[in-house]
Order: sequence, then C-alpha cells, then structure tokens
Amino acid sequence: MELIKNNKIVIAVVLIVLVLVVIRSSGINHFKNDAKRLAGPTLEQSNTITREQASRFAGKNLIINMDKDYKSVNEITGEVQNITADSILCKKYVNTILKHNGSVLLSSSEPGLSARIWMILSQMGCTNIYILTTSTDNEVFKYKFRPDTLMH
Repeated sequence: MELIKNNKIVIAVVLIVLVLVVIRSSGINHFKNDAKRLAGPTLEQSNTITREQASRFAGKNLIINMDKDYKSVNEITGEVQNITADSILCKKYVNTILKHNGSVLLSSSEPGLSARIWMILSQMGCTNIYILTTSTDNEVFKYKFRPDTLMH
C-alpha cells in the first residue's frame, strides 16, 4: 500500500500510456486509406498515365525515376529526381512527395514496382500520384492463345 502511495504519479502516467496504446492498436484502420478505396483507381486505370498525357498536365510535375539508368523524360516538364525504390520510403523523400504541389509521376521500367510504390505512398496519405507507363492496356498479351492439342 505504501508503494502505491509513493509512486502515484508514475502509476498514473503508465496507466495513461497503456490505455493510449490499447486504443491505438485496437483500431481497424492502421493506414489512412482503406484497401477497397485504393483498389478502385487500379481497376479503373485512373492511376496510370502515358508520357503524352503527362505532358499536358498543367502545373509543376515531380518525376521520380526509380531506375538506375536515367530515362529521358524531355516531353514532360517538371523536376526529375532519381530515387531508388528501396530508399523512396525514407522520411526525406516521403516528405518531399507530401509537400509537393502538383502531380507526382512514378517512372520505372518495371510496372509492378511502380504499382507497389504507388499503393504504399497512397496508403501513407500521398495524393495526386500517377504511374508513368508506355501503355494504358490493362494487360498486354505477348503470345497468341493456343489450346492444348495433346489431350488424349
């Protein structure tokens, strides 16, 4: 009993922190946006943009090139930053994207990489982000479909 009387302030602070941790961890939305709402732009293809469409954007563009070799984006006006995909989530770069007034264009030779980075940045609350692509087709087939003829 004497221990409780001597440490009232410490126990009160610990209880308050404990309650706040339980409230924070029991929430269902740990990201700012839910997955259903983020899947919509991907299915509608409103998060992808071609170089021709991007060149018509009014305002300041921030082009993030995630490839090691620099790709020319001469037809698009804006600031080009070469940031590797493994370092794009550093606080410095995320703050740059959050503070940018205008469109953020993600450029990579690997479309899946750009899509994953787009999803993560969108979940972190970044808006006006687009995947720079060469084609707006949802899926491009490389080979003609041929049914299996070896069936017995």
